[in-house]
Amino acid sequence: MRNRGLLFLIAIWFLGCSNPEPKKEMVITPSNPGKELNVAFLIVDGVFNSELVAPYDIFQHTIFHTDPGMKVFTVAPNRDTVTTFEGLRILPDYGYLTDSLPGIDVLVVPSAEHSMDSDLEDEKLIEFVSETGKNASYV
Repeated sequence: MRNRGLLFLIAIWFLGCSNPEPKKEMVITPSNPGKELNVAFLIVDGVFNSELVAPYDIFQHTIFHTDPGMKVFTVAPNRDTVTTFEGLRILPDYGYLTDSLPGIDVLVVPSAEHSMDSDLEDEKLIEFVSETGKNASYV
């Protein structure tokens, strides 16, 4: 009985996810053709794994499908360990307060535990996103 219920839920999900109309493909092109895109993922303590890992994986895999691919890296306030909401510990590639950063074409800002409260009060974080966003092609 339990298996039938699971199969029913999977069928409902599958039917709900099917879309008969083809989706238009979004093409991200660098402002400098032939140049690899730099994709920065902003990470802070409490970032949600699903918000970070899935998009990171998708952008990173462009190196296998496009030429040039995307160079993907993480940025945090500094290079100290960032702990996700679920407990994964990550060492950032760059610290926006401590390092010279490469140009950022795409800035990804994943949701985090405090995205709607204390993160919004972090002036240096908001300044980084604002200033980087002015020069990035996509945020």
